Amino acid sequence: MRQRLKIAHCSDIHLDGDSHGAGGQAREAFALALAHMRGQAPDLMLLAGDLFDSNAARPETVHWAMEALAGLPFPVVMIPGNHDCMMEGAIYRRHDFTRIPNVRLLAAEAGEIAYLADLGVAAWGKGMVDHSTDYSPLGGCPARPPDCRWYLGLAHGFFVPHGGDTDRSSPIHMREIEASACDYLALGHHHAAMELVTDKATAAYSGSPTDLIGRGATYVLVDLSLGEVPSVAVRTITPAR
Repeated sequence: MRQRLKIAHCSDIHLDGDSHGAGGQAREAFALALAHMRGQAPDLMLLAGDLFDSNAARPETVHWAMEALAGLPFPVVMIPGNHDCMMEGAIYRRHDFTRIPNVRLLAAEAGEIAYLADLGVAAWGKGMVDHSTDYSPLGGCPARPPDCRWYLGLAHGFFVPHGGDTDRSSPIHMREIEASACDYLALGHHHAAMELVTDKATAAYSGSPTDLIGRGATYVLVDLSLGEVPSVAVRTITPAR
């Protein structure tokens, strides 16, 4: 079983959306982000929600996204976000992402684990149904499975720091992040990238590769190695001139 794991993490692409600065360029921006990530030769990609801007995304956009993911030379583990949540008639109910050989969609409302045996990875996530104050994206995250080298988590929601409180929907509290058994938590919802690394946790919001807020169009590259401090690096995507 491998001693190192390199992860590309992205979220909040919002395909078919015309807000957040992406406009009709979201496809092009995401294609560029995927090319950047491929160039880093990751072992897998984590997509932490909001691939689509709404569940009303056009069929041709959904098919384009499915083909783009299928063309990647590494596995993809993904969850729905609040924009493409698992409501009745959702994209992920109408289109079968599980038929893409390299994609694992974690869509169970109570959460589920995907195993990537050749990488020694167990990845946990939930299929958000209702984006509300009662929904806990990390609620019910199970203990570390005994049969994995690397335990990864995906969650989509609003960050709440220590001592903070919120009436925002889908809160993710720092105390939950630090209590998690995951080696890395890939978070989505905030469009500005944010590293959340302490002596108890390794987590980050990747920001958005289709939005220029914060540090610009971004994704996160994570290096995990047994016996070494994890590396979490926010990568800014610069369009080719």
